[in-house]
Amino acid sequence: MNRVTDAKEVILTSDTTGESWSAAVWDPRNGSLLSVYKNATALGHRSLQLLSDSYVLGADATKPRIHIWPLNSPSPLPNIRLNTPGKVNALTCTPNGSYLIASVGEKLFIWQTCNGRLLVNLTRHYQTVSCLATTKDGSLFASAGEDGLVFVWSLYSALNDARCSPVHAFSNHSLPVRDLHFGHGDARARLYTISLDRTANIYELGSGVLLVSLVFDAPLTAITVNVRESKLFVGCTTGEIFQCNLHEPPRGIEHHLTVSSCEESAVFQAHKSNVTALSVSMDCRTLLSGSTDGAVHVWDIASRQVLRTLKHKGPVTAAFFAKGFDNFRASVLKPRLQVQSLQRTSDDGGRESVVEVVSRGRNSAEILNFESYIEGSSDSRGSDQMSKKLDDLQKEINKLKKINAAIYQYGVTHILKKIVDD
Repeated sequence: MNRVTDAKEVILTSDTTGESWSAAVWDPRNGSLLSVYKNATALGHRSLQLLSDSYVLGADATKPRIHIWPLNSPSPLPNIRLNTPGKVNALTCTPNGSYLIASVGEKLFIWQTCNGRLLVNLTRHYQTVSCLATTKDGSLFASAGEDGLVFVWSLYSALNDARCSPVHAFSNHSLPVRDLHFGHGDARARLYTISLDRTANIYELGSGVLLVSLVFDAPLTAITVNVRESKLFVGCTTGEIFQCNLHEPPRGIEHHLTVSSCEESAVFQAHKSNVTALSVSMDCRTLLSGSTDGAVHVWDIASRQVLRTLKHKGPVTAAFFAKGFDNFRASVLKPRLQVQSLQRTSDDGGRESVVEVVSRGRNSAEILNFESYIEGSSDSRGSDQMSKKLDDLQKEINKLKKINAAIYQYGVTHILKKIVDD
């Protein structure tokens, strides 16, 4: 099943049963099922990921492996084995798909997807890591879990030193952290965290400062913000979803919110139990929510009404909006990157490995030839324009020098001579 769609955004979901499919793609405009990914088992909580614009990833809910499908096919990618050192508790990848980050117990593992090399194994948490997220540019990633600790890591530092320290370490939560979300701003973005201790914390990554801590009257299980970062949404164990206006922040660092405080927050009420996933559309008009009650609701944010419901056979483990890439509807996949089977242990010998260049129609040798690339690129035209501009500026400077010299000569010969004669 693979229907063609020209939607700018699609919805991806997964649940705990995996009976009919492991993951599904839906049209947010009418709620129709566009395609499915099957021939695998149920996926673990929040492990469903897009690997660049080419593949769908999901960690097995019970076994130490990761399933991978081409974006345009219901069948898993053949001859690729993404086995892991243990059952994956959390999974994420960099936006460009170059690196895959997974947690097994309290340990973090990072693989390079183009060759499958296990590059680093980080150990800093004391208990199971259940949340992972990366910044929009992939330079930083965050980990959190049952120990209530939140660590922000530099990907560059982690890849070059397995004993590196986190960029930031936050210990403001007193109970397990259930979700993480990075805003825009790359290395200076805001980090949003929620916990069963009923608090939602907002940090500024540039300084590592806790900006505000919002306290609710129920344990929190999911969090997201719109792209403008003007509205914050948090889901609770009760099934309620709170909306907070971030453009009107509280005066103090700690602020308490309740269901009855309608002037400070809005409440979305339709789910019957734990909210497990939240996502906001790019136009900031639609909210998506998944729950353990087996329902995925599509909400109109302005009216807080459910537009449509996507029913699942079991508790929802992932639900989010994604860009409607061409590869979703391509008859022949055009991957931006290649994927290799994952190593379960790192290369102690440190041997060099071959990285295949995905050219998408261009000669690979041409891409790797820097001089050829420069000559054939449109940048050469920009370089010529820059040279001409520099020549014009130099001529202008020479002209001004002549004018200054003439003024100086006039002052010496006329003004000073007149002063001396007087």
